Amino acid sequence: MNASHASRSFLPSPASFHARTRSRAARITAAGALSAGALAWLAPTCDAQVVFSIDYRGASIGTPATGGGCITEADLLTPAPPGPAYGPLPPPMIFISGGLGPPGPGLGIPAGPGCICHPPGVPCGREVDALSFGMDTRIRPGPMPAGTFVFSVDACTMGLAAAALAPNVTSESPAGDSAGDVFEALGLPGAPVPPGPVIGNTGILDGNGLPSGTGAVYRGIGLVEPRFPGPALMGDDVDALEIGPGPGAVGGIYWSLDGGFPNVCTGMPNTGSAMANGFLPGMVLVTPAPGAAPGVYAVPPMLGLDIFGPGTDDLDALALAENGVPGFQPSFAPYTWMPGGGAPTDMLLFSVRRGSAVVGAPDSLFGMPIEPGDILMPPIAGGVSPFPAIFVAAEALGIATARGGAPMAGELDALDTVSPAQTALPYCFGTTATCPCGNIGALGNGCANSLYAGGANLAATGNASVSADTVVMTASSMPAGPALYFQGTTQIAVPFGDGVRCVGGASIRLAIKISGAGGTSTYPVAGDPSVSVKGAIPAAGGTRFYQCWYRNAGPFCTPSTFNLTNGLAIVWTP
Repeated sequence: MNASHASRSFLPSPASFHARTRSRAARITAAGALSAGALAWLAPTCDAQVVFSIDYRGASIGTPATGGGCITEADLLTPAPPGPAYGPLPPPMIFISGGLGPPGPGLGIPAGPGCICHPPGVPCGREVDALSFGMDTRIRPGPMPAGTFVFSVDACTMGLAAAALAPNVTSESPAGDSAGDVFEALGLPGAPVPPGPVIGNTGILDGNGLPSGTGAVYRGIGLVEPRFPGPALMGDDVDALEIGPGPGAVGGIYWSLDGGFPNVCTGMPNTGSAMANGFLPGMVLVTPAPGAAPGVYAVPPMLGLDIFGPGTDDLDALALAENGVPGFQPSFAPYTWMPGGGAPTDMLLFSVRRGSAVVGAPDSLFGMPIEPGDILMPPIAGGVSPFPAIFVAAEALGIATARGGAPMAGELDALDTVSPAQTALPYCFGTTATCPCGNIGALGNGCANSLYAGGANLAATGNASVSADTVVMTASSMPAGPALYFQGTTQIAVPFGDGVRCVGGASIRLAIKISGAGGTSTYPVAGDPSVSVKGAIPAAGGTRFYQCWYRNAGPFCTPSTFNLTNGLAIVWTP
């Protein structure tokens, strides 16, 4: 039997496939299966930790934290053990307190009478709205893989309809499930990225780990959802974020306090925490070590802020790579912070809050109006204005802007740069809602099969670049026998055999590999064409979806004798 004949017998054509499964497809919704859950990028870093804060109007404010203490808007929180997981979940733990403790030394922000355990919506002048431990990944020249940037948004931020790979800001915002979530940018061209191309984002951390209003399910961090725009007190908003090891060798916790501008999303004022503590909302502050007194790391003019007067701009998100030299040595041209790029400098990327005077001013690189959804850098030397430079435009992140005609500009609430970025984004898992006979698999896998109750898994490693493709896909936990790797252009979610088919559109059968007694196979191996060549990926790149089909060892839960892994999305760069 030749390979092409074998592949025809293993996987029906799209037409026959849809004819056979149309009646059963009604049992699930596509949204329910488009579950990103893409935490693969955390796995290589065993000490990675998710740390975040929430705003003062969050439903979790004043409630008991796991491990003791009351949650406030000044505390740096972390998911309760075992970390991000599917819900229902316990509330988060206090990782570092905003004050002097408990549970241990904190940021040193004074707490006035009535601030500890205060109810939501009571401003106490101590809201932390940006965070970094100073060890964020430095951005290198050239294309930036998916997952390089992770971020959060507020409840009023809308996504762009052209953004791909749901669940994302576009899908989750109307359901009230975006403010408590964390998203990652898809593969981006080399920075700086001007306004123009819409590339998009996908959800990687959920607020509560339960199905959203769209049916999407990904691992949560113990918050309350949903959160809708307006003055009502409901749900939580991730207001600052750090993913990776805790405070370390570069010494310090870098953070910012919020301004007192009216918040057009809630219709209520922000807390004015910076002024209340003798700082400016455009400053980057530093606590050298938990328990030490906070000080100023970077003043607003160094970032191109407060040009219209002290306190007129509010820094709202922060990604920082400190060079170990005391103080802030700013970069005034793209990539001068890189090794060999001149004097040692610090990478400092940030965003500004809605209401900042700098919003709408021309950035110093492109001369384009600055938006609160842009990732910014300090003004470049000899730039067209004294204002910050756009490093990555909001549109590239899949965030709506006033610049693009949206009625309200989207806002980045938190920002981080993460390494290593992942090769592929897993989605479409074997859950109760999707598996044809309740044969749910382990987290991140397909539906259970005849030999492995946890179901089969498809993963990928390597560089997803068309010009330098080293992607290798590995399917595991399958019965011994043939395994068909295939590619498509769309996400779907329909019952198929004993599993769920997650890949649709224009399909290409990449290869048939034989899984041995260990239930594992790999594509490509020596002598095989690369994934991008076999999949005919355009030189400019693009998003494609992958899955592996395999035979069960015998009849299992439906009359069919085959099953499938989870799906993978790969965002190919040039």
